[in-house]
Amino acid sequence: MSSTATSPVTSSPPPSSSQSPAPETQPKHLLIRRYVPTDHTAAVTLIADGHAQRRSLANMYIFRHPYFYTVMLPLVAVVFVQYDIKENLGTVILLTSGIIMALMSLVGRMTDPLLNIARDIAKADFLENADYAFVAIYGEELIGVCSMQYIELADHNAKDPLNADNVIASTAGKRKSTTASQEKKKHKAMLSSWTVIRRYRNVGMGSDLLGYILQVAAQDKAESLLVQCSSLESRARKTLQVKGFSTVSETPLPGNLGRLGIKTETWSINPTQWVKEHPDQATN
Repeated sequence: MSSTATSPVTSSPPPSSSQSPAPETQPKHLLIRRYVPTDHTAAVTLIADGHAQRRSLANMYIFRHPYFYTVMLPLVAVVFVQYDIKENLGTVILLTSGIIMALMSLVGRMTDPLLNIARDIAKADFLENADYAFVAIYGEELIGVCSMQYIELADHNAKDPLNADNVIASTAGKRKSTTASQEKKKHKAMLSSWTVIRRYRNVGMGSDLLGYILQVAAQDKAESLLVQCSSLESRARKTLQVKGFSTVSETPLPGNLGRLGIKTETWSINPTQWVKEHPDQATN
């Protein structure tokens, strides 16, 4: 994702469609425009890379976890007890390295599901089905993606509101045919993607994208904008917090990852209220 520092970003023209017109960004050097099919490969690759990086974060988290050392140190200690390091230095090094490599392989297998998610995203077409999808262009390079989907929830008080079983319907593809009275109805929106290429993080690019999509949601009178992120994504969590999002749920990941304390967090904000309270921060 991105941190919240101000970025050196041109203006972006509002997208033309039957949907509510999107706002313009402030005059910077970052162009935010509507996603088009020719962006598909670069945009989906960027999103998939972002999810793959969650696996790297999970690996590092496990390597630093006390449980990792609780398993590794006794095994290494057995090697040092069984062999005199002065006489069997090569054997000690070989066995110790083997233990570490075996544990690293085990950790990799534990985090494989996160990598599988990234692989599945590469085959998805959710950007084409999103109510709004935008890309950030810096120079001539696509460096960020942000998309939003209007949703209906089976249980608005669910512990994990964005669980696949709780999202019972989406308004994607229906908004163009809605009546004027339906168009004024408040919606719940979900940020279905939000990522910036790694080398452009921590300079405010992700914050600009988030501010832009918040304005879009506010124009549509969305009652809330929901977004999920991993508890390991400190930069994304900081940006959400500074923008005014608050956590509404924390759900442990399934299996061993959850038992180690890795969670999926759902954050929420009222876009209309946010734009009213922070008009000068809409794209900062």
